[in-house]
Amino acid sequence: MKRIVFFLGKGGVGKTTSSAALSFYLSRNKKTTYWVSIDPAHNLSDIVHKDLHIKTQIDDFLFAEEVDVEGYLKNFLHETTNRMKEMYKYLQIVNLENMFDLLKHSPGMEEYALMYAMKEKIEENQDFEYIIVDTPPTGLMLKILSLPFSSKMWIEKLIRWRKRIISHRAAIANINPKKIDESLALTEEDDKVLKELGYQSEYVTFLIDLLSDKSKCKMVVVLNEDAMSLSESLKIKSGLNDLGLGLDFVILNKEGLGTVSNNIEKIFDLPTIRMPYLKNAMDTNTLANMGQRLAKIVE
Repeated sequence: MKRIVFFLGKGGVGKTTSSAALSFYLSRNKKTTYWVSIDPAHNLSDIVHKDLHIKTQIDDFLFAEEVDVEGYLKNFLHETTNRMKEMYKYLQIVNLENMFDLLKHSPGMEEYALMYAMKEKIEENQDFEYIIVDTPPTGLMLKILSLPFSSKMWIEKLIRWRKRIISHRAAIANINPKKIDESLALTEEDDKVLKELGYQSEYVTFLIDLLSDKSKCKMVVVLNEDAMSLSESLKIKSGLNDLGLGLDFVILNKEGLGTVSNNIEKIFDLPTIRMPYLKNAMDTNTLANMGQRLAKIVE
């Protein structure tokens, strides 16, 4: 994989159209490209007029897919609760296993599911030269991008605490083996919880390394010429800076329909690409021609 490009911005500014334009441009230049939407309100299929619930070839070198967010959430919850119940079998004696069934009602589960969906789709398609990601609106996407970093911190703390628990458990067992349930692990190698934490650490580390690699990963914000769009775009820039990721490009889409375009380059202090407003419906050839303006993003 040479590049992965995330198109960010508030709803309705033209993220999908912009990601489509770059994807078709790359395809017409014989670059293998995977165009994926992780936005629950998918729009890719509206552009290509095809069902994209599975990865589908839509151009000579272009494949597209809309992640089934609802299905992924159900699978994520099912797999997570099953693994947790397996790890904590001994809790069933006091009926605490039912607490895990409440996971689906917990805040943040959709964001976690989307983070894992994003990770798996990227990992599965690394053989493509380019991966183009159409994202959800600002608030949800910033949460998804922050999750690997916050999760990594918590996982590292939990691993340290878990190792201390195992160490104390082993010390107690050496003094009086009868004080420790025989089903409990006494070494780090045998502890299922520690293994799960290691697995989760590898998961989020993959995303952190990828997102932080500026030679591969590009963050692009799309905005229109209105105050709300500008405000949300600045929020994205600030949020990415807080994560140490940064923003790479600004796309001013539908230029000519608003009043806040004059100082965009100065406001963001970033390379800015201005895209004109097109009244007519766009076919794939028009999109590919538009994409030429965006080529600098992947250079």
